[in-house]
Amino acid sequence: MALRLAVIEDDALMRMALVAALNQQGFTISFQSGSASAAIGQFAVSSVDVALIDLHLGQGPTGVDLALAFRRKQPGVGLVFLTSFDDPRLLSENLPSLPSNAKYLTKKSVSDIATLTRALQEAALGKASRNERPATSGLESLTNGQIEIMRLVAQGLTNGEIARRRFINEKSVELAVARVARALGLVSNPEQNQRVHIAKVFFKATGGAANGDV
Repeated sequence: MALRLAVIEDDALMRMALVAALNQQGFTISFQSGSASAAIGQFAVSSVDVALIDLHLGQGPTGVDLALAFRRKQPGVGLVFLTSFDDPRLLSENLPSLPSNAKYLTKKSVSDIATLTRALQEAALGKASRNERPATSGLESLTNGQIEIMRLVAQGLTNGEIARRRFINEKSVELAVARVARALGLVSNPEQNQRVHIAKVFFKATGGAANGDV
């Protein structure tokens, strides 16, 4: 029997392409949506074996919020995240932990439809793992606090403003930025601005999806 699939992706063109490709792979599309809030209502009246969810769904609930809502309604539903973010923590400081038994794929790591098909099938069968995330160029070694320092640096905030937001002093911010740079393998060079390089790493790791509101 064909697996019943929900596709939640806020980019309409990407969503249409995914639906068309996965339909050809034998999936039955139970519903598709570009909105997390709409998807919650659609899920309640649909039969779904596995959901393919973007992490960043614009303003409002995130893909993780949506996945957790799906699991509350149907604990056994398979979950696959397909996102531009190398690490889910890059999306938001207060992002909930990923649900257990969920696949996490980056869009740049999916080179063909077979890779995505296999991930969906494994998730539907309960063979996924929360820890199945691709290598993230050193980001996995960063603490949640260091990820947040990266985000604030990428927003162009001064040490003083970061200190105010993090309730620490400016010296602590300087040390935190230096630790992040070391963790990312950014060599100290008086001719280069470490903060600029940290920002570049951040935006590359979000696939250009992050902005000042993230």
